Amino acid sequence: MGPARDVGAVYGRHHRHHGPVSATRRAARRARKEQRHATHVNHRISKEIVSVAQRTGRGIAVEQLDGIRDRARLRRDQRGTLSSWPFHQLGQHLAYKARKAGVPFLEVDAAYTSQRCPRCGHTGRANRPDRDRFSCRRCGLAGSADHVAGVNVRNRARSAWVFVTAPVPAPA
Repeated sequence: MGPARDVGAVYGRHHRHHGPVSATRRAARRARKEQRHATHVNHRISKEIVSVAQRTGRGIAVEQLDGIRDRARLRRDQRGTLSSWPFHQLGQHLAYKARKAGVPFLEVDAAYTSQRCPRCGHTGRANRPDRDRFSCRRCGLAGSADHVAGVNVRNRARSAWVFVTAPVPAPA
């Protein structure tokens, strides 16, 4: 074997030259990297949604995303990803890209969209037997809970759009 080396001297020279790499600095760097990734993904998602809406001649309606972290109940494996995801940023990207492309954009109240039957209007917790399914206790409509909530968001946006685009009556 070769001569014994003074590891401390080598280590010390390295850190004097490159500076200390602390755990907090690494964590901050990782957080910035995750933030850039989420921003990039939000841009791609919003760009695709707006281009499909523009190509098909439709508008975009989303639930108001503020307070989603307080409302959503997540599985344990989803908590880390979704608790740090910038939902508000996605809504902002959608709004400005839709405005730029001339696509109608509305945010609607999310209350009871996953518990209300779009066919008969019955609202109740019992309409959601579990997390993924919807089954109306009054009329029997059944399907994916996400799909039913999407239909309810669309219906709310349609009725809200009538008020947004209605002409203002002239004063008498």
